[in-house]
Amino acid sequence: QRHTLRLPSGVGATCVLKTPFNSTLDQLAQTLNPYANNSKTLAARYFDSMCLDSFTQGVPLSNFVPPPPSPAPSDDPDAHFEDGLWNYTAAPPTTVREMATSPPTLPLSIREPVRCICSMQGTGFSCPSGVGGRPPLMKVVTGDILVDITGRNVSEYLLYTSDRLRLHRYGGFTVGNIQKSVPASFGRKTPPMVRKIAVRRSSQVLYNNKGYHSMPTYLNVLNNAILRANLPSSKGNPAAYGITVTNHPMNRTSASLSLDYLLQGTDVVIAIFIIVAMSFVPASFVVFLVAEKSTKAKHLQFVSGCDPVTYWLANYIWDMLNYLVPATCCVLILFVFDLPAYTSPTNFPAVLSLFLLYGWSITPIMYPASFWFEVPSTAYVFLIVINLFIGITATVATFLLQLFERDKDLKLVNSYLKSCFLIFPNYNLGHGLMEMAYNEYINEYYAKIGQFDKVKSPFEWDIVTRGLVAMTIEGFVGFLITILCQYNFLRKAQRVPVNSQPVEDDDVDVACERRRVLRGDADNDMLKIDNLTKVYKSRKMGRILAVDRLCLGVRPGECFGLLGVNGAGKTTTFKMLTGDESTTGGEAFIQGHSILRELLRVQQSIGYCPQFDALFDDLTAREHLELYTRLRGIPWKDEERVVQWALEKLELSKYADKPAGTYSGGNKRKLSTAIALIGYPSLIFLDEPTTGMDPKARRFLWNLILDIIKTGRSVVLTSHSMEECEALCTRLGIMVNGRFKCLGSIQHLKNRFGDGYMITVRTKTTASVKEVIRFFNRNFPEAILKERHHTKIQYQLKSENISLAQVFSKMEQVVEVLSIEDYSVSQTTLDNVFVNFAKKQSDNLEQQESSPSSAGQSSLQRLLSILRPRPANTELNALVSEEPEELESEDDEGLISFEEERVQLSFNTDTLC
Repeated sequence: QRHTLRLPSGVGATCVLKTPFNSTLDQLAQTLNPYANNSKTLAARYFDSMCLDSFTQGVPLSNFVPPPPSPAPSDDPDAHFEDGLWNYTAAPPTTVREMATSPPTLPLSIREPVRCICSMQGTGFSCPSGVGGRPPLMKVVTGDILVDITGRNVSEYLLYTSDRLRLHRYGGFTVGNIQKSVPASFGRKTPPMVRKIAVRRSSQVLYNNKGYHSMPTYLNVLNNAILRANLPSSKGNPAAYGITVTNHPMNRTSASLSLDYLLQGTDVVIAIFIIVAMSFVPASFVVFLVAEKSTKAKHLQFVSGCDPVTYWLANYIWDMLNYLVPATCCVLILFVFDLPAYTSPTNFPAVLSLFLLYGWSITPIMYPASFWFEVPSTAYVFLIVINLFIGITATVATFLLQLFERDKDLKLVNSYLKSCFLIFPNYNLGHGLMEMAYNEYINEYYAKIGQFDKVKSPFEWDIVTRGLVAMTIEGFVGFLITILCQYNFLRKAQRVPVNSQPVEDDDVDVACERRRVLRGDADNDMLKIDNLTKVYKSRKMGRILAVDRLCLGVRPGECFGLLGVNGAGKTTTFKMLTGDESTTGGEAFIQGHSILRELLRVQQSIGYCPQFDALFDDLTAREHLELYTRLRGIPWKDEERVVQWALEKLELSKYADKPAGTYSGGNKRKLSTAIALIGYPSLIFLDEPTTGMDPKARRFLWNLILDIIKTGRSVVLTSHSMEECEALCTRLGIMVNGRFKCLGSIQHLKNRFGDGYMITVRTKTTASVKEVIRFFNRNFPEAILKERHHTKIQYQLKSENISLAQVFSKMEQVVEVLSIEDYSVSQTTLDNVFVNFAKKQSDNLEQQESSPSSAGQSSLQRLLSILRPRPANTELNALVSEEPEELESEDDEGLISFEEERVQLSFNTDTLC
């Protein structure tokens, strides 16, 4: 059995027993006296020559410490070799403990016995390569762990154990490496210079590149080993000789550090992905705002008394609460992946600040886009593209320019771009994350080399703080721009001076109303409209005069009807009076408050039922009414009573708790009307309130409007139902091309503009129809056949040519002769009056199409202008007088209504144009 002894650190090399010794080392210690004269002679029998110098210098044998044995075999082949280490103390002064060196163990994956044999010199074991198992270990007094990997494949050993020992390995060296490319016999007969070039046996230093002193330290260890091994014995103790090395690594420049960091590129990808994720969130906030604007729900809230600043502030608070959810998810993902650049205690507050201020700044910057779009999905896609383009382009551009820091021109350009891009929150978020990660990388380097004075906080101005300050300012600026857009400060409507000259072609009643308003006699009216004008600009049509110097006064307790075909200016007038559109000229007053200077006061005094239902599909009728009662400022204690009154008044009680999106068209109109009545407004605007209602609901609403008028409040309504106007309106005006063409009570308009009488005749047989037609052609040649259907005939007769008594006289004479079952004579209805003025609207459009200003019209519009029939009052009369026999149709069930067909065609083409 072979035994080894090891000298304490600094004394000498390991002493190896070279002779078998059957007794214990305790007996050896008793035999050898280190202070006896024959100590060296006795020791020479048992120790090699490397130990003799130590005995010569009087080192007592008690200082020799036996090496620890190799660890016992382990069942876990991947266990750390540190598990086999233990603490030990020096042996007692008179004792040297015996320790047998155990052979290396095999892992479980190798199922063959150890093939290690004693070396020829008897100084240890010789094991073949790849034997496996953990190598023998030895811990010296200094704490170093020596691993004997003799005979192993060093590269494979380091590779396979790198994951477990990466943080523990600082360095090492190998000796006895044979360069197989150099022949064994090379250099024996060559000059010394050549032999130095081709070295067959070499040593190799291994070092950890993360340890800045590893390489010089272990290179010096090898050099000291070579030095001490080659010292002649005459020099004495080899430990007394050594090479001292002082290592001072050169400081890396910021440029080299930046390049190393940038070339990694990991944090750039993280920043870009965060930008992509956070670009969708603020864009989604605009979807609901655009939907509110397009459905007029937003305007209806303003009309109901909501202050614009309160509206936008409430949206902002709600959107920020929603923003915190995805922002928190992003932060949690950073923690899950344990990215120290963002989750370290130093950097985490900066990360939170970036995310919070990004939401603070980007949200109000998105709001102005809601004024430019009408379709929510279009706004959403557009803003996503803009956010992605700006965020990724700006971040990547500055990142790439950082790779060329040595180019002064590009460095200057990069600094300018970084300053310009500060106006974009997307860039501030992405660039801030990149700068923070880069600063963490630099701080780690300086901390390792001990230059702690160069470690920077992430809140340095050039790292994160500059972006945080920029986003803080952008939040206030974005909100201010939103408020300015709401008040139209950034797109002021062009005011045009109103022509003070009287309108020459005004109707007598319209001119009288204009003089009444301009004289100030209408100052106490509920509504006073003074030369209200609206001009639109079109690239194709040029200036379009939608409302032309409108003058009107609506007294308290009056229901005024506003009639006109599509494009006459009714809805535009409503929009200007309620604040939805700006005025080009003129002024309007509601209860003495100007719509230009006191719009908020005006909106608090009016109720508005828009033409299209401005409802939220997900809210119930009760929730709608609760919302608008609170906007109207109704006290909390009266809220439930007012809501219940509105539900019962409009017969919506059984639908009160169902979503409005499930309502029929009639119930939606009821709910819109109920919203207009909430808060007891003094003036109510109803834009076609009964559209889609069934006859019972329509009659119910009529009675409700009549009750409102009786309370002294005023109503202004538009409708396509002449029956509704006759039932509700105390006065009405018909608009044509933005101007009143007639104004007055229903009966007054019938008397002034009614076109005579309507005579309806019903015969007993179809054969009598031709005789009736001949009768009208002979006795009423100016009569116009309006309708023929089976045994029913309708004529229009102008009252200026014949009196009502003459009509009855002639009809009574032929009742029996012509087999007339019954007949009726009635005054021209309001429908006839409206149709006559509607023709003027179409005629004026035709004049515009033929004017030079219509040169930019499309070919479709010009074709419709050519194909549109011109009204001719005598066309049918001429046909009847010249060829009366041709009037008889083979199909008696057919309907002849030439004038109505012409008017209907005119309406359709006007709408299409």
